[in-house]
Amino acid sequence: MAEYSYSSITESKDGKLIPLCYSDQGREILLHSKYNPEREAEAFAAQTNADCLFFVVLGLAGGYHVEKLIEKCPKAKILVIEKAKADITFLSRIPCVQKLMTDKRVIFSDIDSLETTLLSSYKPALHGNLTIVALRQWENIFKGSSDSCREKINAALKLLAADFSVQSHFGKIWQKNILTNLSLAEKTLDFWEYRERLKKEACEKSNKIDRTAAIIAAGPSLDESIKKLKAEREKYFIIATDTAFSSLSKAGIKSDAVVSIDGQMVSHEHYMGKLSGDTLFVFDLAANPSAIRKVLDFSENVLLAESGHPLAQYASLFTGKRAFLHLDAGSGTVTIAAASLAKKLGFEKTDFFGADFAYLEGRPYARGTYLENKFHSSSNRFSSAEEKYTAIMFRSPTIKVREGIISTEILSAYKKSLKDFMSRKKEEKETAEEHGKFCLKDFKSRYCKDLKSCFRSESDYDENSNAFMTLIPLCAKLGNGSAFLAYLKTLSYTERV
Repeated sequence: MAEYSYSSITESKDGKLIPLCYSDQGREILLHSKYNPEREAEAFAAQTNADCLFFVVLGLAGGYHVEKLIEKCPKAKILVIEKAKADITFLSRIPCVQKLMTDKRVIFSDIDSLETTLLSSYKPALHGNLTIVALRQWENIFKGSSDSCREKINAALKLLAADFSVQSHFGKIWQKNILTNLSLAEKTLDFWEYRERLKKEACEKSNKIDRTAAIIAAGPSLDESIKKLKAEREKYFIIATDTAFSSLSKAGIKSDAVVSIDGQMVSHEHYMGKLSGDTLFVFDLAANPSAIRKVLDFSENVLLAESGHPLAQYASLFTGKRAFLHLDAGSGTVTIAAASLAKKLGFEKTDFFGADFAYLEGRPYARGTYLENKFHSSSNRFSSAEEKYTAIMFRSPTIKVREGIISTEILSAYKKSLKDFMSRKKEEKETAEEHGKFCLKDFKSRYCKDLKSCFRSESDYDENSNAFMTLIPLCAKLGNGSAFLAYLKTLSYTERV
């Protein structure tokens, strides 16, 4: 098969510059009409839906088809793909392309950067459905590149679909939780002060300097491995996930830290038992406020963190200095958040307990979790605890790992996410001058001001501003075209916090 590349730029009969491609066999092909590129571009745009708000265009060439697409869909955002950055640079000699490069509605990407660019620019909650259109000549000439583009687009859309599904379910809960929890922030610990205190204590007790961080998840294997934790307790700094916390407490093992990222009301049940005053309780800003309030009633060792929600990030960084610890929660699992905390605290060695990401011998969780009390207390002849555990395991299609072990697509994704996280290089150390104290009054004043400046009218807003980005998860919950409603709801609740 012949390989093509851009080689020169020529003029059409009506004076428009159009790019030429030559094959390795010497064949010359024009990317646009030799006679009237603009009329051809109008026909291209005429085939598209005027209501679409996001297009991916395969092939930049002379840019005339993109220009006409903008004229037909002035509110749309357009991602234009070319084979390589060098091709985009070459084509920028054409006046139409130069004009497009000054238009904020148009984004350019090469194939290598396509997936990353699409993930950062396409927001399903705002843009609705995505439309892929291809310049016919470009697709015919660069068939392999076109196929590669479609594969990358589908991969990115699969990730976005999963993320959008979660946002559409939890968007409203997260928004309300974060704003409520910010009102509690001034009662909580400063992470960097706590880390320095921990280092000082480690130096004073030389036997604790080289301790290993033990990340405790609530998988069924914890029932067996808990024996090792008991026998070698002094070796470990124990960081428990919220579900595993009660299992450890019932086994007589005190946790050094507990991590919770769940925004649902049920998460407060993890803290129904006796709480230790010297355990560090780390909550995501999007976690359930009732759980945080309950722990604050018994302990001063409460720390708030953010794990990537745009509103939580805005609150942390609106002064230019970081007010809250950032935890990486990977694909949204508390086990990764706990591992991230270990890295932030400076532990170089990490062991995992109960991080099965699978169901073992017909059991989804270790003994002693809140579900054990909940299911057994309501168990009867018609609805047994075993039936309820089975419902958890088979609520989605299962994958047989080996005899006695089954998993699901979601659990497998969590496992891969943890593996990817642990394979990364050590996280960059944060310097003291980057940190600041959170002030609720200053946050409310700045946030309300920034939100108001985003909206020029109900349908005209700056979707790239940091303040507007905080509304995206709520928009996913409220539905397409809900940006202004999300703004009104958030502004009202912020003013009441």
